[in-house]
Amino acid sequence: MTAVVVRVLVVDDHPAVRLGVRMMLEDQPDLRVVGEAAGQEQALRLLVEAPADGQPDVVLLDLNLGSGQCQGTDLISALLARERPPAVLVFSAYGAEQDVFAAIDAGAMGFLGKESGAAELVSAVRAVARGESVLGPAAVGRLLRRMRAGAPALSPREVQVLRLLADGMSNRQISARLFISEATAKSHLTNIYTKLGVESRGAAVAVALRDGLLRVG
Repeated sequence: MTAVVVRVLVVDDHPAVRLGVRMMLEDQPDLRVVGEAAGQEQALRLLVEAPADGQPDVVLLDLNLGSGQCQGTDLISALLARERPPAVLVFSAYGAEQDVFAAIDAGAMGFLGKESGAAELVSAVRAVARGESVLGPAAVGRLLRRMRAGAPALSPREVQVLRLLADGMSNRQISARLFISEATAKSHLTNIYTKLGVESRGAAVAVALRDGLLRVG
């Protein structure tokens, strides 16, 4: 009986990380890396160009693909919109509580921190390939802290707006970066202020940092 091989696409903007992940996964006889991508466009192009036997069963995805805007959630949505969507396992150091929520809300089957060892990563890839959900210990801890604190649940788009706000961008700049109208950007800011219980940009950033909605660096 032929063993089932799980095909994996690795999406991370750091070549060294991709190499390390490939080595960990391909050390297993039932796992095969069918492609690597540094970002969203390259990942989607690989999927379009790949033959049927090269389509991934699992996409191992970093959330921070270079811009610092957690655009990995956009890629999750794009992957799951495909006719035969792969399972998505987030493998990221970009893991504030809101990042975990955003990834799961977008449809990821699991969230694993980059501090995880090879055995944990291999086990998680196999699990999501079987349709199981996986959360690493750090992600579970973040979710539990957030639930206990009753922190406000921002949408993935509101998190993007909040990060741009923390970068000092104006409403016009935010709208241009996210390809939305200024009115929509302002509406997102109003929702953010309401959920965080603040009345200014500075207060919103301060509360977000305190509650783990944003991270420093």
